[in-house]
Order: sequence, then structure tokens, then C-alpha cells
Amino acid sequence: MTEAEITAFVHAYGPSDLERIRFNWNGKHADALEDPNMEFRYAVCKHVVKDFTKASDLLIRDLYTELAKCSKQTWSVYNNFHLFAQELLDRGAAKYLLDYAEGAMQSFDTVLASGRVIVTDEQRGVIGSFIESELLTCSDARKKALLEFARGRFPEKKTNA
Repeated sequence: MTEAEITAFVHAYGPSDLERIRFNWNGKHADALEDPNMEFRYAVCKHVVKDFTKASDLLIRDLYTELAKCSKQTWSVYNNFHLFAQELLDRGAAKYLLDYAEGAMQSFDTVLASGRVIVTDEQRGVIGSFIESELLTCSDARKKALLEFARGRFPEKKTNA
């Protein structure tokens, strides 16, 4: 895959392109683990990390999600996973919070790596408001767990009175 082909893929990425970067696991671990999309997915990640502005929100979210799934089964984490987590939150702290939490909760490695994000006070406020609003009506156990994880990850700042 040439750099030009990767650039074209990133530029034109849409929902039907997910299959090319999807974690396609053979169900085995260690040396027997196979994922025919891994090399291409990592090449796309390496390209995107150079300039996130060239990638759509959809591509950033899909890469983050697939990297997290991969991490769970490879017992490791992509070295720039945290940058994708940061980009998701920067592009929409509330909009992508559940995606962020889902990816973060995939494995011990993703919990740690996704924790390297830095949120502003403004983002923290948006996240807190979103969580509280969603919890008022949430009846789905998985969504509630994601929201509770995010609440613990991004607690509201205490102000000195």
C-alpha cells in the first residue's frame, strides 16, 4: 500500500470502508493470532497521526474503536491509542463520550492508555452535564456502566469556596 493510496483512503473514508480497518480476529492468541486488516489499519493510523485534520470524525471513531477491540485480544495497545482518544474528545466531548468509554473499557491496556487524555475545564463541564442528563433516563445497563466509567474518569472539578 503506497502513501498515496492511504491518503486517498483517508480522504474518501465512509461507512462502507470500515471493513478494511475492522479488527478481523481469527479467535486465537499469541503467535497464532491473525488479523488480515492489522497492517493496513496501523498504516492508516500512522498516516492519520501525522495530521488528524485530514481525517473525518467517522474515521477517527472507527480507528479508535477497532484499535480498542484489537488491544483486548492482542494483550497490548497501539502506541498512539491515546492520541485517538484525545482527538475523539476534542471533536465532541459529549458526542463521542460513549465511544471513548467503550474503547477505554476494552482492556487493562486501553484503560491506562486512554487515561492519558487532557480535558479542559470546559470539556469537563460538558462531559459532566452530559453524564448527569443521560443517567436521568438511562435504563440500559451497558450504557449506564459506560457513563459511570466516564464519571469516574472525568470528575467535576472541585472549586475552593
